[in-house]
Amino acid sequence: MDSPQVLLPADDYGRLADRLSALDHVITPLLWSREGVTLNDGSVIADAGGVPTGDAGYAPVAAWVSIGLLFGGNLAPFVDAALAPGTLRWTQACLAGTDAPPFQQLLAAGVQLSRSDAPNDATAEHTMSLVLSTFHDWAGRIDRRRAGDWLQVPWREVRGSRWLIVGFGSIGRKVATLARAFGAAVVGARRSVADDADLKATDAMVTMEAIADELPLADVVVLTCPLTEETRGLVDADFLSALRDDVVLVNVARGPVIDTDALLEWLDGDRAATAVLDVFDVEPLPGDSPLWQHPKVVMTTHIGGAGSGMTARNDDLFLAQLDRFVAGGTPSLLVEG
Repeated sequence: MDSPQVLLPADDYGRLADRLSALDHVITPLLWSREGVTLNDGSVIADAGGVPTGDAGYAPVAAWVSIGLLFGGNLAPFVDAALAPGTLRWTQACLAGTDAPPFQQLLAAGVQLSRSDAPNDATAEHTMSLVLSTFHDWAGRIDRRRAGDWLQVPWREVRGSRWLIVGFGSIGRKVATLARAFGAAVVGARRSVADDADLKATDAMVTMEAIADELPLADVVVLTCPLTEETRGLVDADFLSALRDDVVLVNVARGPVIDTDALLEWLDGDRAATAVLDVFDVEPLPGDSPLWQHPKVVMTTHIGGAGSGMTARNDDLFLAQLDRFVAGGTPSLLVEG
């Protein structure tokens, strides 16, 4: 097989077959499943672990981690199969975060790994919907409706509120765009110096070292930062004690960015704050976690990016990146190893 071999989940191939064959450069799709790796004619060339079978060579140089692969619990075996022959050079992921062990396994093997910006629009919309629901007290409205209680309760507007977005990358910019469209003032915080695009997307930018001054001013604090040694446990007792008593704290980053014990102690205090959580230290969240029933917690099950348009956006991204890779270029959105 002279054309570059590309490993992708068999379940996704049917949706992309025509578009893959229409690429400017010819490739050989390898279709992975729990039963093994096949060519698109059904002939088996490797077992599910990537051990070659038969006479056909098995040497993928590129691979695609689709969202279906993650939801199906198949990320680890797929990565093992991709790495088995030692020929893999590049992999496209379907998520912005690449801290999961199989992704780190790829980086440790010297494979170029591209993150995805496909979840960004959905994550921003999810964030906005949860803040709106909290400001408007939709849970209380629903309870009153079910009780037949005609009570006209004033609600909190986003217009005029101040948002601090911690970790101002591509997701943070999307959140800022929506919040500003509702009339909020947005301050972005990032590790490096802000560029022109950041300054245009916000009302102000600060460095991570300066966020302590911003915490008491923010009505909403949104965590969109990657999980690193610097951000692990970033939201600790000191961070929380600096916040307003009526703040809405949103975490769509990674669970360990927040010290959960400190968060629970803070929420149990005499304040009207709300924690909006989509990510957790352990996932699935254990059934005995106090977060499930806490009256000041609004939670979702790590679905921030799982909008109806994410699959199509990921398909478009993978195909564009693959065409660039096969042409000899360097794919974008590369993760630093």
